Amino acid sequence: MNHLSKTLLSAALVAFSGITAMAQDKNAGVIDYEVSAKMGPRGGNTDGGDAEEQVITFSQHFFFTAGKGKLATERPDFGGRNGQAPPQGPPPGENGGGPGRGQGRGMRGGFGGPAYVDLAGKKYIQVFTKPDDSTKTYYAEEDFATPKDVKLTDKTKKVAGYNCKKATVTLRDETYTVWYTQDLPFSYSPINGLLPEANGVVLSAESDRRSFSAKKIDLKPVAATETAIPANAEKISQDQLRDMRREQMQKFRDRQNNRN
Repeated sequence: MNHLSKTLLSAALVAFSGITAMAQDKNAGVIDYEVSAKMGPRGGNTDGGDAEEQVITFSQHFFFTAGKGKLATERPDFGGRNGQAPPQGPPPGENGGGPGRGQGRGMRGGFGGPAYVDLAGKKYIQVFTKPDDSTKTYYAEEDFATPKDVKLTDKTKKVAGYNCKKATVTLRDETYTVWYTQDLPFSYSPINGLLPEANGVVLSAESDRRSFSAKKIDLKPVAATETAIPANAEKISQDQLRDMRREQMQKFRDRQNNRN
């Protein structure tokens, strides 16, 4: 093999290695979302008057690597509501609701802790630890929900540097404008049931009550431990998880009422 052939072969190998590395890089990284959600008036007073709904804005970070993911939520500013957020609200998703009226119903990663995702198995995993017994951790799984009312369009735009398609999706009583990319090698939506097609990652969605948008996608190595659920977590049903959360929410309300 002459010198020119060796040079061309080396260049081809370098180019192939670069393409392979770029493809592998897309399997690990962090998506930073900005989320806004409407809440009921302070104190829960909805009887007319000048009471206005409160809007909270906060950040969520979705870590992904090796077919696993974790959505972590930064503590939002609740506008001075006793300086506290309710403990790990009811399970989000198709049949759940956020902690309190309008607090981002369906959003993964409740205010009380992270939520995990089995990207390979297409399951959301909600982890819960009782505030009064931190020695035990529980988790429940929920399959990715297929949306029932989807309208695909030919419109496209870039979100966080990625080519996205536009669709409208109705989930329960809300209609969302959704932008999703198929340039990442997995499927995911921060709200279960909003993924317009089987393959894609939702980077932006907006309804009358809530919205989220990816501001940055950082492709970088993520430790497997970052997206792994606690090793001692005990698997329970969604009904059991819902009952536990209701119990803790009632305890939270009782404590708040005793302070007033």
